[in-house]
This record gives sequence, structure tokens and C-alpha cells, in this order.
Amino acid sequence: MVLSWFENLQKDEVPPRRLWWSADLLDDWFKDVDKRRTKKTQGKQSTYEGAEEVPSMGNQLVDREALIPR
Repeated sequence: MVLSWFENLQKDEVPPRRLWWSADLLDDWFKDVDKRRTKKTQGKQSTYEGAEEVPSMGNQLVDREALIPR
């Protein structure tokens, strides 16, 4: 389980070694991690949602290909 923390969590989210022995302390630690994550993302908008709609560009090669006899 401890190894999965190091593989799947950011460095600042891995609980300190002094907490590993206690399930209650680990629960509290991970509740705090969850709160920090929520606080970081709260109110942020994805870049996709905030993007302006831009008309698509044409492809000149494809447009000219229709004119080339086969």
C-alpha cells in the first residue's frame, strides 16, 4: 500500500512516515489531501470551456485535389 502512495500521489500528498502506523491518522491525512485538492480546483474553468470558437481553416491541397484529373 505504501508503495502505491509513492507511485500514484504527488510528492506533497504522500503521508509522512510518522503517520503510517495509525489508520485514524492516515484517514485524517487523506481527508486533508482531498480538501486541498478541492480547494485548488474550486472555481477554475477548463481551458476548453473558456475557449473561443474559431472557424475551421480550409486545406488548400485538398481543395485543389478535386481539380486534378485522374
